[in-house]
Amino acid sequence: MSLFLLTLLFVSAYHFYVRYVPVCCIPTLTLQQLRNIGDERVSIVDLRDYNDSSSVHVENAIHVPVAYLKRNYQQLLHKEVIVIASDNITKNIGIRKLKQYGFQVKGAYIDKQDKAASTINVVM
Repeated sequence: MSLFLLTLLFVSAYHFYVRYVPVCCIPTLTLQQLRNIGDERVSIVDLRDYNDSSSVHVENAIHVPVAYLKRNYQQLLHKEVIVIASDNITKNIGIRKLKQYGFQVKGAYIDKQDKAASTINVVM
């Protein structure tokens, strides 16, 4: 019985860590910084769900929801990426998955669901 409880405790602690503990050394970008990205060696990955990604549309972003990341991470063209997420949980899970697949995450933008935001033109 105690082995079961210990296993349950470790599994719960692991899931808590993956979801809620922020990833170290990943800067959070502002909307202005995201607009000014001009590096051709960096892919922009939109991890938001399909219905959430319509609030702030980012041109030249590769749209791969975090639930489909395992299946579609081969679509990413470069090993350096910038992540767009809808909340901190999606950001943490997505960055950890991308690092697991060998990508270097250079920054993250969290969409606050701002209704005044419009299309972002990213020059690459």
